[in-house]
Amino acid sequence: MLTSKFRGITGFSLLTAGILVTILVSQSGWRIVRGVVLDDKTPVSGAIVRIQGSATFTMTNGRGEFEIAAPPAGTPLTAWSPGYYVSATSAENQVIQLRRHTTRDNPSYDFISATETNSDRACRQCHAGQPAMPVDEWQQDAHAQAAVNPRFLSLYNGTTLDGRTGKPTQYRFDMDAGLNVPVAPSLGQAGVGAGFRLDLPDQAGPCAACHVPILALESPYNANPNAATGVAREGITCDFCHKLWNVRVNADGLPSPHLPGVLSVQMLRPPEGEQVFLGPFDDTPGSDIFSPLQNESRFCAACHTGTFWGVTMYNSFGEWLDSPYSDPTTGQTCQDCHMPHTGVTGFVNLPPDVTQFVPQRDPQTIFSHRMPGASDVDLLQNTATLELNAHADGNELLVTARVTNTNAGHHIPTDNPLRNMLLLIDARDIQGQRLSLREGPILPDWAGMGDEASGHYAGLPGVLYAKILADFYTGEMPTAAYWRQTRLASDNRIPALATDESVYRFALPGAAAVTVEARLIFRRAFIELMEQKAWDTPDILMEQARVTIEP
Repeated sequence: MLTSKFRGITGFSLLTAGILVTILVSQSGWRIVRGVVLDDKTPVSGAIVRIQGSATFTMTNGRGEFEIAAPPAGTPLTAWSPGYYVSATSAENQVIQLRRHTTRDNPSYDFISATETNSDRACRQCHAGQPAMPVDEWQQDAHAQAAVNPRFLSLYNGTTLDGRTGKPTQYRFDMDAGLNVPVAPSLGQAGVGAGFRLDLPDQAGPCAACHVPILALESPYNANPNAATGVAREGITCDFCHKLWNVRVNADGLPSPHLPGVLSVQMLRPPEGEQVFLGPFDDTPGSDIFSPLQNESRFCAACHTGTFWGVTMYNSFGEWLDSPYSDPTTGQTCQDCHMPHTGVTGFVNLPPDVTQFVPQRDPQTIFSHRMPGASDVDLLQNTATLELNAHADGNELLVTARVTNTNAGHHIPTDNPLRNMLLLIDARDIQGQRLSLREGPILPDWAGMGDEASGHYAGLPGVLYAKILADFYTGEMPTAAYWRQTRLASDNRIPALATDESVYRFALPGAAAVTVEARLIFRRAFIELMEQKAWDTPDILMEQARVTIEP
């Protein structure tokens, strides 16, 4: 049975619903087009035939034949089937010829720059020039800075943002372990914090496997991010993602813990003289191939899952996989939240004489390439909810705070174990004096010991949510040197749709009004490390609540 989707009506058969089709066609000026899809002279069965840019499609039968309700003359029909490029023809032509694409990756392929201004191959030639164009959006995103992010490089090199370099790590021989282990204190001498190159100056490490994938593709463990040049310095760039053919996962749905980043991906780079672009549409003819993976969370899995020394470090994909969000019927993909639809109906910026041939699309089919993440205030302020309740209980004030992960499809905070989220509870009397805490959690030392006005909150009532890693040999924690052997000391982050409740008892000052304020703050890294490395990354206020208790 041939099926079609036409003006919001889906799944009806053009062969068995002739009366309905006749009415629709006569009312709209559309007509029935019949034809065949061929590979050279061989019929292609099961090919998708679509009115380009629309939701109207059908599939070919066993003889490669199709029939479809088509608009007035001039609107192209497209066809695609696995193993082929997308092809197109005018609605007047009844034959659509498919062309097979390569299935072998070409490691010698030269990647295309996204932004070069002196290249007619650069992605910006067609996909930039307006704020909602993919290249313009991508340039606002952390993926575009992955290779040159100053925080990443300062942690990798063991430096500060103002240029100071730490001293190499000192080691001692551990008889029980049978190897050299760091001597505490070891997290970046000379006050610069941890550094991969301070620990292992003769190794490149696996960092480039995610941060500089083009550099790392052919030699993942020997790719030094400092050596990135040209297109490689563009980080997770357009041409890399649109050549990503597959992400290999195990039976549990996760990439192998021993194969981070590019070690778990399969690329499809074309031979010389040809081109391939993998994308989420089955109706963009030319060098394009429809890739369902582009619409799946698995696309993100290779770099958003990472295990070192048997301890999981990055796992936003695995957390999503374990959450209700991964339900294929009712859930949401990574792309749904991190590539939100912005209302645009086109994603190319071409001259007027060419634009007329570019179809306008349903804006719900076009993903934004801005990909807001951990630095996006709007996204973070739409991640959690904060409930605050307080009432007098005898001579005490009983306060309950509930933080719910309402909109993140993974734990909060997630991925980089340096990230932390602080819940601060502040109870004061009418004169503004703090009430004495009698019972309840307080913020640990790594919330910052020192001046509260500078963001040092250790010892204050509240909860710090984080994955805390301890160095396996020195015991230092929380450690930023997670390339070393570590152990998981604690993890109280909030899973998707879960709620954390904390309870506090304060001494009441008598028959006077008191005010309780709760703040939920996101912090990019532990404050001591940020101060050591001169990372000027401000806290982000995610939620705030206030309750006043009258006498």
